Amino acid sequence: MPEASMLEAQQSSFAIALRRQEAPPPGLIGDPQGRHPLARRFAVYLNNVHHGLTQALADAYPVVQRLVGEEFFFAMARLYVAENLPRTRGLTHYGDGFPGFLYRFPPARSLPYLADVARLELAALEVLHAADAPAAAPDDLLALGENLAETPLPLHPAVRLIASRHPVLAIHAANSGDATGDGEIADRPQSVLIYRDGPAVRYTEITAAELHLLRRLKAGWTLTRIAENCPPQQESAGLAARFQRLAALPIFTLPTGDTA
Repeated sequence: MPEASMLEAQQSSFAIALRRQEAPPPGLIGDPQGRHPLARRFAVYLNNVHHGLTQALADAYPVVQRLVGEEFFFAMARLYVAENLPRTRGLTHYGDGFPGFLYRFPPARSLPYLADVARLELAALEVLHAADAPAAAPDDLLALGENLAETPLPLHPAVRLIASRHPVLAIHAANSGDATGDGEIADRPQSVLIYRDGPAVRYTEITAAELHLLRRLKAGWTLTRIAENCPPQQESAGLAARFQRLAALPIFTLPTGDTA
């Protein structure tokens, strides 16, 4: 077998052994009984990898962990890690498939909102690590004058939108480490805008009409086009008020060429 193919096969076998939490393939260490010192080193390495990845998930999804309890969370996380080893060297974005895993995880079905809480936590991480860019202040937008309605307004890179059938923001707030409220949570849909304000990540509830507006702006629509295609139930006459409220937040950037 060519040297390159042999190396590729060994790397593949090594990755499979890590994922399945098995002993290393005999071809790597020459001792199928695992008595070779390299086998013991592999066992330590395997344990460190899986422990580190499950801890990375715990750090990324603290509210999910609080909702299900530490024991259940780490059992669930180990199952996720076994099938989802990192695809990159860094762990900053590790676990981006965890919300989807929760949607499909039968033992989590008793908490139908759990996956959406995970989506919210993932969005907050993405916002925290998103690229920086100058945010457009209200005065910057007003300076566009009559061109404002015809100018596509990009959302800031550090902006995410979450729509849920569950009161996801209320659940998140009630189970965050700094939560102070103990009121009953109404069972209703919630849409959430997540953005960065300086170094801080902010969450704010938005209406269905505001979510619709932001999604259209994100897709490159102008305010004029949005108004012309506004669903009757969202009252296009209220578009200006909705935009004015959102424009007060640092969630837009000026189009390239207008920022000079």
